[in-house]
Amino acid sequence: MIQLPESSRFHIIDELKVLPRFGHLTPRPIYVYLPELAEHDHRRRFPVLYCHDGQNIWDDPHCCFGHGGWCLNLIADELTREGKMEPAILVGIPNTHARFREYSPGKTYDDILAHPYANYVVDVVKRHVDRKFPTKKDRGQTALLGSSLGGLVSLWMAHKLPETFHKAACLSGAFQVRDRQNKSFVEFVKERERQDLRIYLDCGTVRDGAPQSRKVHQAYLARGWREGEDLCYFEDDGGEHNERCWRERVWRALVFLFGNATDAK
Repeated sequence: MIQLPESSRFHIIDELKVLPRFGHLTPRPIYVYLPELAEHDHRRRFPVLYCHDGQNIWDDPHCCFGHGGWCLNLIADELTREGKMEPAILVGIPNTHARFREYSPGKTYDDILAHPYANYVVDVVKRHVDRKFPTKKDRGQTALLGSSLGGLVSLWMAHKLPETFHKAACLSGAFQVRDRQNKSFVEFVKERERQDLRIYLDCGTVRDGAPQSRKVHQAYLARGWREGEDLCYFEDDGGEHNERCWRERVWRALVFLFGNATDAK
C-alpha cells in the first residue's frame, strides 16, 4: 500500500479523468503536490516538474524495497523556504507493470510521435494539469525528472519534444538500453545539434552505470552544452542504484532546474 502525503496541497487525479488515448497503456491516477505559496496567493502561477515512477517520489518510508521514497515533496518545500529554488508544482506519474516498454524508446530513438507514453504525458496529463492547477504552461517553465529508465525517458522526451519541455533531470540513467535499431542514447546525443535544453545528469559509482553516464556527459559537452550553465553533472562516490541514494542527491537536480545553478554543486 502506497503511503501518500497527508497535506491539503496534495491532490489525486482519478485515473478515469486522465485515460490514455493512444496505444496500449494502463490507466493510472496522477499525483499533484502544490507549493505552499499556492494556498496563499491564488493568482500566482508556478513552473511544473513531471516525475516518472510517480508513486515512489513522496515521503513514504516503507516503499521501494525498504529504501523509502524520494521525499521529493519535503525536499522541495525545504529548498523553497531557503530560497534555493522557485516554488514549483510536482506531478507524479506512476509506473505500471509495463514500465520497461513505457519508458524505453522502442523502435527508434529518432521518432517519438508513435511512442504511447510520451504522447500520454504531453496530450493527456499535461493538458489536464494545466486546466486544473495554477501552472505556467510554456516550455521554459516545464521540466521532467526520473531515475534509471525514468531518467532515460526524461532526457529523450526533452530532446524530442523541445516545444513542450525545456528542462530535464536524469538520475542514474539506464543508458545501456538500446532501441530496436541497436542505437544507444549516447549515439543519439552525438548525432544531435545543441538544443536550448537545461540538463541535469548524475550517477553513483557502485553498480550504477557510471561508465555509461560519463560517456553521455562527454557527449553533451562535445555537442556544445556548457557545464554549470545548461548542463550539470554530478558523480556520487559510493552511490548505488536505489531510492535512498536518489533521495540524498535529488536536491541538486531541483536547484539546477529551478534555482541558482551554482548552488547545485
